[in-house]
Amino acid sequence: MKILLTILYSCFTLISFAQVDSIAYSRDYEFTEGVFLTIDQFKNNDPIPKASIISGIPKSQLDFLKQLIEQKNIFFTDSKGVQQKIETASVWGYCQNRSVYINFNKQFNKLNVIGTLCHFTAMVATSVGFHDPMGYGGVNNTVNELRQYVFDTQTNKVFDFTVKNMETLLQSDSALYNQFMALKKREKPDAIFVYLRKFNEKHPLFILNR
Repeated sequence: MKILLTILYSCFTLISFAQVDSIAYSRDYEFTEGVFLTIDQFKNNDPIPKASIISGIPKSQLDFLKQLIEQKNIFFTDSKGVQQKIETASVWGYCQNRSVYINFNKQFNKLNVIGTLCHFTAMVATSVGFHDPMGYGGVNNTVNELRQYVFDTQTNKVFDFTVKNMETLLQSDSALYNQFMALKKREKPDAIFVYLRKFNEKHPLFILNR
């Protein structure tokens, strides 16, 4: 019985600490400036701080981190005082001036909406082919197109911000899913942003309170 009480007390203590240490994200929440190597560092608000980064770029500059991620590699000192090196292309993201940027296709894009489902836009190179009516073949050009994306913090996956993908993402909440599916087909494209926010309100992203 004593052992059982000890186990129950330990579980209660762990739950209590988790509730105290984590808070639901809101627009008032401030992430720590630095580089997030992983999604977990983002969720724990535990980036590599500017003070630990080794760089010739003056850290006093407001866009220090923006300049840093333009380098091929990032050097920093870990918690044990050992110098580390990591390829910038493998970094999850970074926080600068209260804004969080996510690494997508080796470009860092600002998260416009932060929550369990995050929203951002990114420029994507698209090949466009033109047929020559004179019969001399075709011409392929590349144009940059601004697209919308949704990042699912539960799966660490990025999806095109489309009706079809939102239908899939909403399936974990039957009430919201049924409401969305009840909309007329022509109404859904204009409603996906509304339902992204509704989902985040019902299922907030919990961040470590530091």
